[in-house]
Amino acid sequence: MPRGSGGGRPLGSQNQPLHQGARVDGYPLIVEDLGTNTNPRRYEKDNGFYSAPTVRVGAAATPLYTVATTPARTAGESTTIYTLLIENETGSTVTAWLEIGGVVVTLEFHVNNAEAVVIPFIAGLTLGDNDINCNASVDDVVFQIIGTEA
Repeated sequence: MPRGSGGGRPLGSQNQPLHQGARVDGYPLIVEDLGTNTNPRRYEKDNGFYSAPTVRVGAAATPLYTVATTPARTAGESTTIYTLLIENETGSTVTAWLEIGGVVVTLEFHVNNAEAVVIPFIAGLTLGDNDINCNASVDDVVFQIIGTEA
């Protein structure tokens, strides 16, 4: 009997197939993971994006992250926003928000003059496969979003 053999009993799964996975896959362990699905930093690196800082102009919603902007949104992939940045240097307090196809998809945020706000969406704001526009009560408000698309 080999030393440390536990009185002849097999140690762990020694010489025993593991039944968690199919035999053709070599009996993989359920806990085996290369970080593909469980490492959030790797996921962000592989799927992350940021929009260019965009100024609302023309008294209307302005394209922020679309298939026509640079950097461009990837058509066919779902966009999830984790951070919204808004900067106001207009000379007065403004109201700012995001839109998809003319429909408001965030709260209206009030930003004082000469201030910038960072709005975190802790669980993510998933907006699907849609172009995202920014809008505000006046022109010259700057927007930027950071998130993932997959």
